[in-house]
Amino acid sequence: MVGVVLLIVLAVRAIGGGVSPRSSAPGTPTDAPPGPGRAREVLDERYARGELTTEEYQERLRALGEGR
Repeated sequence: MVGVVLLIVLAVRAIGGGVSPRSSAPGTPTDAPPGPGRAREVLDERYARGELTTEEYQERLRALGEGR
């Protein structure tokens, strides 16, 4: 029974992207207002997780630079 519950929890976390430990701590950078700095941080995080190819990362990085 415990194994089944554990599998369900792991499946839900995998599908939902898991829980970020930073999101629950007050005063972390995730509490910062959205802006160019936060956009770059999100872009870097997505690239580090492998959600973006190098080409996509560089294209979006250029787009962020042009928006200034």
